[in-house]
Amino acid sequence: MIYKKFLKYVILIFVIFYSSALKSDSSIYYIDVNFLINNSLAGKSIIKQLEVINKSTNQQFKKKEEDLKKQEIKITSQKNILSKEEYAKKVKFFSKQVSEYNLFRNNKINGISKIKNQAQKTLLDSLTQILAEYSKNKSISYIISKQNIIIGKKDLDLTNIIFKILNSKIKNIKLS
Repeated sequence: MIYKKFLKYVILIFVIFYSSALKSDSSIYYIDVNFLINNSLAGKSIIKQLEVINKSTNQQFKKKEEDLKKQEIKITSQKNILSKEEYAKKVKFFSKQVSEYNLFRNNKINGISKIKNQAQKTLLDSLTQILAEYSKNKSISYIISKQNIIIGKKDLDLTNIIFKILNSKIKNIKLS
């Protein structure tokens, strides 16, 4: 009698844990976040805008660097003509210009990096909202990044579905 009750409880506990394990397995999905960032319409718009900014900035850098090289050559060619004090003064002024240029360049690069990070953050925030809405509607417990998965079934990959939703909701993101 006691053995039968014990067996019933064991079977009941096994069924409860097994069914909850099955239920939890079926509500864990994954997405490829990098694919969504790089290939969505919004992600491509960010990349395209950044390419334009980088090209323009690199042209500015190249022009300024050419001017500085010309000044350096001019100063170097005047070394034997100018007095030591005059030459030292010009070298000091040139060094100051190079330092200012390097500071300007670093600030510009950091500014572009901040713009990129802000745009990607905006895209990720939008993606998070889409994922939250999708998971709520489909009763999904977990959506994890594909980069954190070693092996996973292809039918648990939501990347293409989310990709379509993301492209339909967000066409582009303007850089600030």
